[in-house]
Amino acid sequence: MGIIRQQTIKGTVVSYIGAILGLVNTGILFPRFFAADQIGLILWLGAITTIAAQFSSLGFNNVTARLFPYFRNENINHNGYLFILFWVGMAGFVLSLISYFILQPLAVDLYHDDSPLYLDYLIYLIPLVFFTLFYNLFEGFNRVMYDAVSGTIFRDIVFKIFNLTFILLFAFEAIDFSQFVFYYVLAYCSPTVFLFILLWRRGQISFASNLKFVTPELRKSMTSVSVFGILNGLSDKLANQIDRIMIVSFIGLGANGVFGIMAYFGVLVSMPARTLRKISSTVIAEAWKRNDLMTISKIYSQSGLHQFMVGCLLFIGIWVNIDNVFEIVTDKFADGRYVIFFIGLAHVVQMLSGVSGVIIQSSPYYKMQTVLMGSYGLLVIITNVIMIPIWGINGAAVASLLSTLLFNLAKYLFLLKKYQFQPFNFKYLLVIVISLTAYYFGYLLPKMDWYVIDIALRSCLVGGVYVILSYALHISTDFNLFVKKQLKL
Repeated sequence: MGIIRQQTIKGTVVSYIGAILGLVNTGILFPRFFAADQIGLILWLGAITTIAAQFSSLGFNNVTARLFPYFRNENINHNGYLFILFWVGMAGFVLSLISYFILQPLAVDLYHDDSPLYLDYLIYLIPLVFFTLFYNLFEGFNRVMYDAVSGTIFRDIVFKIFNLTFILLFAFEAIDFSQFVFYYVLAYCSPTVFLFILLWRRGQISFASNLKFVTPELRKSMTSVSVFGILNGLSDKLANQIDRIMIVSFIGLGANGVFGIMAYFGVLVSMPARTLRKISSTVIAEAWKRNDLMTISKIYSQSGLHQFMVGCLLFIGIWVNIDNVFEIVTDKFADGRYVIFFIGLAHVVQMLSGVSGVIIQSSPYYKMQTVLMGSYGLLVIITNVIMIPIWGINGAAVASLLSTLLFNLAKYLFLLKKYQFQPFNFKYLLVIVISLTAYYFGYLLPKMDWYVIDIALRSCLVGGVYVILSYALHISTDFNLFVKKQLKL
């Protein structure tokens, strides 16, 4: 548990530095200097890239997370694992490239009248997919080297600093929008280069092969995990990105821009969960190898409670400042008010489930995660098809919440039935009561004239009440020890 706690704390700090940069870029500067359809285009490129890169990985991130422990041997370059990883990635990219040239004429026919802005930038999908694919593969390899932080630094800080620079150049009219997109693509690709250089400097890059190590039994396991990983990962990315693509199809680029900006504030809730999932996947895979169910159960239980505590605090912190949010992004995004609420609540539900998905994916029942993810992706599509025409971008947010709730309920019931893992207790109810109480105190605070002062005072009041009550009611031993350490009690 020590390495999980250490890496999670470091990763959370890095994630929130990145979140601050993201707030400046996405929450403040984008709405002020870019048109809604321009923002929608950038978000659309990101959504397509994410889905295509996931498909191109051919499920090999799952192989890394689940089967790398069998390859691990620093003295002989981990039995040639990187050689296999690299060529699988290249094969996946070739398939993606073929798909691009087949589908590109279809995109031209589909969007040349309604959204011609698409067509000028489709070509950028090729480098975006290539570098995102290999970032994902190398970042997965870096995680099993017990480093879940460096990749986050490159993606959440370095990229966003580059992006901030180019946004300011655009704002001061030093570059036009087409030049901005070009530099944005370069910045988006840069984390892959930096991560590769880091692995190289550590001596962890070696493309020497050792195919003899891959026995027929191991090859069969890798193929099986990879195939189900394709379906699992693709369903995951579809579930998280398809709403942006469907909003463009149903409403347009401008609506996608509004949805993307507002959804960003809701996504802030889940930032701590990302690093936890990354590093815990390695530790849980090692525990499954030893059949150490006690360790897995402990990680499951503690991860859910701690993530729920943080998620609730961040959610009420954002929602109690909702009026201030619109002073930041301007009133032209007012239609997305409840996008923040429903997307944020969906991420709280996701955090409530802890690392349940990682546990299932690493278990002997890993195929079940594919079934659950496939059902989740299908449910997201169906609910979006129903709700976007009725409620617009708010419908997409409600669809996300409903789908996430049912998906995580299914994971919980599966782990309860198969392994009798029961992470929930009365402390979760106390967290809800504490959250509502802290929110009420923040809601009663009179509005300040300057939103910056209002955010600071309102957030400090809400956070102070939340921390004091959580400590007094002893919600978590780890949390109380952390508070004592910080206050040197």
